[in-house]
Amino acid sequence: MTNGSKQDAGKLGQAAQQLKDKGAVQKLLQSEDTKRMMDMLNRQGGVQSAAKAAAAGDPAQLMGMMQQLMSTPEGSQLVERITKQAKQNGL
Repeated sequence: MTNGSKQDAGKLGQAAQQLKDKGAVQKLLQSEDTKRMMDMLNRQGGVQSAAKAAAAGDPAQLMGMMQQLMSTPEGSQLVERITKQAKQNGL
């Protein structure tokens, strides 16, 4: 296999992994647990502005919301289940 062929095969493998990861993320985002968590976060208010701030490099507001969510038994259990699902899907 030539150097160019190895690079092409490597790129193909990376693309396949990204598609697999994208599918796993999509599945996780559509899960009932994730929907429930988003409902809980939306009830706290300000989720969109917190997400925009996090995307711009300032995760403090979003992290605060997550800490508040995780301080409840239901929120803690949801985050634990979502984390477990993510690990099972290789994320």
